[in-house]
Order: sequence, then C-alpha cells, then structure tokens
Amino acid sequence: MLSGLVTMGSGLLIYPFGLNSSLVKSFCGDSDIYYAGECQIGWGYMLAVVGVMLTLFLPFFAKYAPKEQLSPTPLPTLL
Repeated sequence: MLSGLVTMGSGLLIYPFGLNSSLVKSFCGDSDIYYAGECQIGWGYMLAVVGVMLTLFLPFFAKYAPKEQLSPTPLPTLL
C-alpha cells in the first residue's frame, strides 16, 4: 500500500509539469507548470488527489477507532 501511495502521489505531483510542453501549449494557450491556461483539469485528477489523501489518512483513523462492538437492542414485539 505504501508503494502504491508513493507511486500515485509522485505521479500526481509530476503531472502538472507536462502543462509546460509545446503540445499542451498548442491546445491550452498560455499554460505553464501548475497553470492550465484555457484548459481545465478534470475531475479525475481531483478525485485521484482525494484518493491519495484518503489512503494516507484512513489507516490512522482505523488505528484509533473504537474497537468495541455494541450489540443491537432487540426490537419490541407487538404481539
């Protein structure tokens, strides 16, 4: 899980450096690193960032979550 987190996180950090290429500039106009110009960064990128953040923080939440199981209260019978 750690290797996937590092790979995905580094890919998300490196991705905006491609906005400086001549190919992207031909489509997006005046784009630069971390500035998309006339283009928009889609929801896929944003959801990937959220996924990396959840992968990073959820193990800590699971470690400190309450471990006790509460038994459900029985439903009262009407008959």
